[in-house]
Amino acid sequence: MRKLSVIAALLCFALPAAAQKAPAVKKAAQPAKKAAAAAVSTAAPAVAVATTAPAAQLPAVNAAAERAKRTLANLEAWDAKLETLKADFTQEINFKEAGLRQSVEGTLQYSKPNLLRIEHTKPAAQLVVTDKTDIWIYKPADKQVVRTTWDAWRRTQDQNFSGILDFGNYSTLAAKNNAAVPEGEKDGLVTLVLTPRSGSSYELTLRLSAADYFPVEAELAVDSTVITTRLRKVEKNGAIAKEIFSFSPPKGAEVLEFKN
Repeated sequence: MRKLSVIAALLCFALPAAAQKAPAVKKAAQPAKKAAAAAVSTAAPAVAVATTAPAAQLPAVNAAAERAKRTLANLEAWDAKLETLKADFTQEINFKEAGLRQSVEGTLQYSKPNLLRIEHTKPAAQLVVTDKTDIWIYKPADKQVVRTTWDAWRRTQDQNFSGILDFGNYSTLAAKNNAAVPEGEKDGLVTLVLTPRSGSSYELTLRLSAADYFPVEAELAVDSTVITTRLRKVEKNGAIAKEIFSFSPPKGAEVLEFKN
């Protein structure tokens, strides 16, 4: 399927450096003797584990697999039909170890296949415009514009935005992850949990509308950081002027260019 590359997700697209990495939290080193004693005391005796599920469990396992397969198919079908999208978003970044939280609010507009415009309104004004080749990030308060390539910017974000900027590309996202649907529809939503088949560890939870499988909420957990993004006032496949996806640095703004 076509590659398109926030729900979903989603969308702290250009967070300050402080929000990209959680502050380090020092942990007290365990004395060598205590560590050794703990290693001995917690060692479990070898136990043979059956690798074949009991026959009674097979129907439940098969039902769960079928539920996940059906959910992915419905998500991909919705994604293939998406041409444009407008929405307000809220996003909360929770650095659990450090006990810090950051909230972002704004609007997003997307046009297939690669045009994306995100405007932050809180905590500070910021504009992000990209065609998935180059990306412009403008901060009016600093009178500063950053221009870099989409690929280079994505690399600086590690896995923190996996699944959040993937409109039109959920088929690829599904192919790279293991999928599970823990339960059926609840409160009008279907919960899809994605974990990577290989590479860095994370858990991406998408909450999809049971009506059309649109991702209304995304929760991404990476190490001790949890990023939760919610969409509201959603308009799908409406008219959007292509001009809003063009950007020229304002007069007097400092322009910083980074290609790698």
